[in-house]
Amino acid sequence: MPTFFSVKALIRSFFRSVFWSVNTGLAVYTLVVYYLLYRLPVEHWSASMLMLSLPVTWVFHLLFIGGWAVNRSAKIVLSLLIMLAGFWLWPRTLALHWGKQKTTEGAKPLSVFSYNVMGFNVSDRDKRDTAKIRAMTDWVIGLDADVKCFQEFQSHENRPPLNMVERFRQAGYRYQILMNPGHYDYPGTALFSRYPILDSGREAFGREMNGLVWADLNVGRKRIRVICIHLQSMGIRVGRVIRQDEMAGVRHETKGILGALKSGFIDRREQLAIVEKYISESPYPVIVTGDFNETPYSVVYTLMRQRLSNAFEEAGHGFGFTLNRSPRYIRIDNQFFAPGIEVLDFQTLRSIPYSDHYPIMGSYAVPQD
Repeated sequence: MPTFFSVKALIRSFFRSVFWSVNTGLAVYTLVVYYLLYRLPVEHWSASMLMLSLPVTWVFHLLFIGGWAVNRSAKIVLSLLIMLAGFWLWPRTLALHWGKQKTTEGAKPLSVFSYNVMGFNVSDRDKRDTAKIRAMTDWVIGLDADVKCFQEFQSHENRPPLNMVERFRQAGYRYQILMNPGHYDYPGTALFSRYPILDSGREAFGREMNGLVWADLNVGRKRIRVICIHLQSMGIRVGRVIRQDEMAGVRHETKGILGALKSGFIDRREQLAIVEKYISESPYPVIVTGDFNETPYSVVYTLMRQRLSNAFEEAGHGFGFTLNRSPRYIRIDNQFFAPGIEVLDFQTLRSIPYSDHYPIMGSYAVPQD
């Protein structure tokens, strides 16, 4: 007849066995994701879906480490090794840079600001908060930056406070390129510069607001190209799932999110090919900035890193999360830069609450020799 203590020991052994089996399976899964990110053997949307899950797997590994530590089990080594094996991905997650980096003597400073302004909150005319709109527009006008790039930018010629094109011109940004010239009230990408624009262009991605604008700037004696992009939306609306009262609604919203993720992965990869063309064809060093709608653990981000350096990884601070709504803890707005340009500092301005994105700012130096 088994005693109470022997039954308790059997139950404990059973759960430890299950715990270890799940830990082992998660370890294999994580190694597969590492391989996909390192080699990019496939660029299929399903691979992107696996890559997207990496931060969640890390959280579970930390929980396993804690669980095995409490039980003083040698099995803790597995998740520790898995976490250490992903050390090359840590800079994409957490940046620890203090103060501005040193620059080449005689280099010309260049600050590049980027912000998805969500149409300055004027799309819903019945519910717009005029005080918030004015505070937001005044802030983006008054911010000190040499180049200002926007996604979902709008300007209204017949409403002076919202005639952003004219307000930027009066603020000293005499050079500009917009996605929708002549139709300022239609959201799109836009670039405003204090430095002269020598050449510029635009290309829509076939969607309402998505596309790019680019400008070749004269920065002292050197020329650089700045590309402002807005890739297809991720389609993640976690709040809609949470607000559902019944399981049928949860299933419907979850299916919609997964479908949007799939189509988004496909669209953004195709759109990146267009961006890559403008990078490759540029006769000058480039800075690419904007709303990528991709996390650092994705095909698009990895392909960009193969071409250019990431400003957050080189000069950022903390986690740099840029989304001001659920799921919040992701970084999808970025700046990438080419050799021939030095990054001094990179910031995510998380104290600015006006949009569903936080603005980003990169400080660079452009050597003149």
